This record gives sequence, structure tokens and C-alpha cells, in this order.
Amino acid sequence: MRTKLSRKLLLSTGSIIVVLLSVAFLILERSQAQAWNDYLYTQSLAFARLATPELLKRFRGTFPPEASEEVAAMAESLALNRDLIQFSLVSPSGRRLYQSPAFAAFADLDLGAVATAELGDRVASGRSSVRTHKLPGNRRVLDLLEPAYGPSGQQVLSVRYLISYDSVDARVADFRLRFLATAGAAVLLCVVLVGLAARRIMQPIESLTGAARAIADGDLAIRIPPAGRDEIGTLAETFNDMAASLARSQDELTGKNAALRRANDDLRDMQEQLLRSERLAAIGQLAAGVSHEIDNPVGIILGLAELLLEETPAGDPRRDDLLAIVAECRRCKRITGGLLGFARPVQAQRDRVDLRVLVEDTLASLRPQKLFRDLVVECDLVADGNEVTGDPDQLRQVLVNLLLNAAQAMKGRGRLAVALKRTGEEVELAVDDSGPGIPAGDLEAVFQPFVTTKGPGEGTGLGLALCRKLVEAHGGSIHAEASRLGGARLCVRLPAAGGEK
Repeated sequence: MRTKLSRKLLLSTGSIIVVLLSVAFLILERSQAQAWNDYLYTQSLAFARLATPELLKRFRGTFPPEASEEVAAMAESLALNRDLIQFSLVSPSGRRLYQSPAFAAFADLDLGAVATAELGDRVASGRSSVRTHKLPGNRRVLDLLEPAYGPSGQQVLSVRYLISYDSVDARVADFRLRFLATAGAAVLLCVVLVGLAARRIMQPIESLTGAARAIADGDLAIRIPPAGRDEIGTLAETFNDMAASLARSQDELTGKNAALRRANDDLRDMQEQLLRSERLAAIGQLAAGVSHEIDNPVGIILGLAELLLEETPAGDPRRDDLLAIVAECRRCKRITGGLLGFARPVQAQRDRVDLRVLVEDTLASLRPQKLFRDLVVECDLVADGNEVTGDPDQLRQVLVNLLLNAAQAMKGRGRLAVALKRTGEEVELAVDDSGPGIPAGDLEAVFQPFVTTKGPGEGTGLGLALCRKLVEAHGGSIHAEASRLGGARLCVRLPAAGGEK
């Protein structure tokens, strides 16, 4: 079972107050007792020095005194000192000449051995002598011996005074009672005040506890209202700062998790790209070997067919067969040429290339061709910030391939749009057409070797694969998507000059 903080505060504060009061009581009691003891000693010593000459005058050297009236008068005079128990006259040799009876206030006091103690050594010193004796019942007696001198300066006798400590002890006892009563009231008042203070302290602490539990449950938006300018208020502000920091950390963690997911996606894409590159390399090696082995016999067949075609008359029915053989052989040569180009490593020179000039020159060279004569060509080319670093011939090859694919898809009729813009650290080149487009499931597959959307005999399926290879060799990327014109959109992104990856 846990002890509440308020109870601990009450117990600890009460204990501290009791300890402090106890220490203060002991110090004050000893200090007061010592002060009253010193006062009694000083007053008794002064009393003895004043009373001793008077005693000598009263007794006039007669021992024991004969005049009882003188004795009574002297006793009455000495009785003004309410602490005096009795007095004695002692000769210089230490013999008691006279010892008065105990005064009425101390008639029942048993002095015992104190009254009959030997005084020779104390008298012989010739000085005032003070001793304290303890009696049965914890009562104390101050034993004061005062020497008396005659006119010649010689010690005549000594007077012994026995003085009670009862007045001092009574004052100490009264002080104890008063102090204990005051201390009890102080402890009670302090407990009440500490209880009120503990209640006031516990309220914001309970609020802090509830808020901490809310944060543990995931509510990082909770805040504690200001609780003043004391330590509790500072704790509340610190708690609010901690909650805000946790919320920021959670937001940062969420952002980092999102970044990690994106990085994971990029890594997966990179892995897929690496696997694709490995497949392409394997395909390229195979294509190089196959095209080399096929190219030689096809070249021989093509040469012989062309010779036979030259020797065959125009009306010969075999001429059509020879023309078909030449066309198919040339098609095989194009296929093997494409395979060799695809398999050949990309070795590009690095120059600053203005893509705007490259697009304009390429379109100018293609417009006279029959395939482009009836197309509506739209250009949106930025004037600045479109320079990249690369091989102009390879970049022209990519652009020509994209434009030819678009024109072939529209069969020479439709709208062709070429756009060039700067996006951050990249330059984006996009070619849109109004043709039939690319099915959504083939948008990525069209960049694989031997994949084409054209009809049989109309393409080798190596054009876009070679385009991707050249673009990636320049540190860029290429992808296909649906076009705003209704056909396909091929988008190439290349690092801007000065910002290459």
C-alpha cells in the first residue's frame, strides 16, 4: 500500500518540527538554567559580602551570642534573602563558632552531611569559596564561604552561607511547562498549515499525474494550465514542454518512418532496376552472339538475292519472289543491327547540350518525312535552364525514337506535342501523342526488350529498351503514362547541367 505524498509531507514536517523544537528546548533550557544559576551565584556572593560585616558588628566577638534579641534581629535581616537556608560562623582554624538553625522555609530540609562538613581547608585559603551539593530528592544547595577581616587586615573568621537552588529549579520547571505548551500549540498549528499547504500542492501534482497517464495512453495534445510561478508552476511548464517535445518527436518519427518507407520503395525500385539491368546484360550478350551468327548468312543471302534481282527481267514472275527475299533480308539486317546496338556498351561523351536546340533541330529534320507531314506538332519549350550534360548523338537518338514511335502510333495523322521544362535539379522532356495509347498494364513492360505494341512485322521491341538504357546511362529516368491528348506520354528526366547525380 503506497503512502500518499500529503501524509509523507505531514509526517516528515511534523518530525522535523518536533526534532527542531526538542533541540531548541534543550538549548534554551540549559541556557536559561545556566543563566539563573549564574544569577543565583552572583547575587549570593554579593549578599555574602554585604552581610558578613554586619554579622561581625552584631556578634561583637561573643560566641555563642548572648543577646537573643540581636540574634533574632540578625536572622530577620538575613531572612530577606528567601534562598538562604542557614548561616554559620567559622574560626580561622575551621572550628564552628556558631551555626544558626534552618530558616522556616527550609525547616524540613535534611542537610545531612553538608551541615557538618569539615571547613578547615576552605577557611585556610583566605578566599571566597563556593561549592554545590546535591541533597536527597534532587535538591541542590549552594555552599558559600566568605572570609571576614578585622581593622588590621587580619582574617578574623569566615561566614558560611547555605543557599537553596529551589527558586532556580522552580523557574526551570515553569519554563519547561510553558515551552511544552507553546511547542504543542506550534506543532498543532504547523500540522494544520502543512495540511493546507499539502492539499494545495497535491492538486497540481494530481493534475500532473492525470496528464502523465493521458500521455502514456497516447494523448500527446494534453496540456496543464499554469499553476503559478513557484516550483509546481515550473514543473507544469516543463511538463507541457515535454509533451510538446514528445509530440514533435512523434511527428518527426512519423516523417522519418514515411521517409524510410520511401527509401525502402526506392531501394526496391533500385533492386528491380538492378535485376532488370542484369537481365538486359544477359539478353545483350545473347543478342550479340545470335546477331553475329545470323548476320553473316543473312548478308550472303541478301547479296545473292540482289545479284539475281539485277539479272532477272522485269516481266519475270520470279522477280516478285526475289523482291520479297531482299526485303525480308534487309529486315533481318535491321533486327540484328538493333540487337548489336542494344548489346553494345554505352560510351558517351560528356558535353553541355541545350535540349531546346536539340528538339528544334530534330523536328526540323523529321518534318519533311512523309510520316510527319500531316501531323499537328505543338511545342512548349522553355528558353532557359534546359541544358544537360551528355552525348548529343545519343540524346538525339532517344528523341528520334520517341518521335517516330508517336508518329507511327498515329499513322501519320493526329496531334504531336513536345514539352520541355525545368523541375528542380532536373530537365523534363515529354512527348505526347493522340494515338491509341499504351494499355495500363504495359506502361512498364514496353521498356523490356522485344516487347512492342505495334502490329506483327512493324517493330523489333528494342527501341524503348535502348532509350531507357541510354537515358539511365546519362543518370536520368524514363517512364510512360496516359497523355492528355488521349494517347501515350513518354517522359524523360535528365539531371540539369551542374546538378548531375
